[in-house]
Amino acid sequence: MVNSQQLIGLAIDTCSRCPHPWPRGVCPLCAPGPMQQPPPADATAPATDEDVEAALLRGLRMQPPALVLRGGEVLLRKNALELLTACRQAGVNRVEVWTAGTLLARPGLAAAIARAGATEVGVVLFGDTAEGHDFVAQTPGHFQKVLAGVQRARRAGLQVRVLAPVLRPTFRGLHSLVKKAVPAGVQGLYVWAPAGPDRAAHPLLAPLPIMAPFVQAALNLAKTAGLSVRCEGIPACQLDSHAGIAVATMPAIGAGPAQTGELPFDFGPICEQCSWRGRCVGVSRARIEAHGWVGFAARSDPAQLANLPALR
Repeated sequence: MVNSQQLIGLAIDTCSRCPHPWPRGVCPLCAPGPMQQPPPADATAPATDEDVEAALLRGLRMQPPALVLRGGEVLLRKNALELLTACRQAGVNRVEVWTAGTLLARPGLAAAIARAGATEVGVVLFGDTAEGHDFVAQTPGHFQKVLAGVQRARRAGLQVRVLAPVLRPTFRGLHSLVKKAVPAGVQGLYVWAPAGPDRAAHPLLAPLPIMAPFVQAALNLAKTAGLSVRCEGIPACQLDSHAGIAVATMPAIGAGPAQTGELPFDFGPICEQCSWRGRCVGVSRARIEAHGWVGFAARSDPAQLANLPALR
């Protein structure tokens, strides 16, 4: 059992179609279309509104100081405002909602969720330009709608965290994305490498060692600018001095039927000698199958969490 006094926060995963925690409509694995795979024949039904409410109530009993609603487009649920109100009434200090971003552009929605209890939103940007973002989203005009949503969220008093997946078409623009986000009033950055599987045409996953310098540069700029930074899905050997934030993963409670199966991450022979072996996420199997272990190396420095991001 997790000790509530030790929690830095708690995530509520509101989608039960797959074990991956990123939001539908946000996640590069399922929407808006880039890596979408048909659900397996034995896939569980999506979590109902009642399932999500029950999961949230379980989480609130743990008295987390911060809570993230993710793993589904929660703002489309009929009881979305009631869920946020329950968080506020339970005294949760920070309530973060992950969303595709375009919903926030609807008049009045950002203000409504702020009144209900949300304190910040996590919004996905697939790239730093409309061309790159819309290519990944496969939806012309999607980038501008997300930016409009960010502006409405800021005007409603919500803090904004950019959720930035590390993808083949757009990873070179990560530094530029942070550079543009800071004057736009963004307070946080969440960088992650999707585990896959990749789509066959115009693949989105690239070898992590190729993308690592661009990830590190973006994290450096974000920290220098005072953003709250989180990172997930990238092994310690690719993060240099930022490796500590790669283990800042919140415990999560899933809604709906539990998913089974092994996590899609593995460790190679080189990892056996790494000092971060017990703290590292490893490498996704889809990436190993596509690109192998070239560019990965064991670390010898002590694994430490000194640079874990504080939730503010």
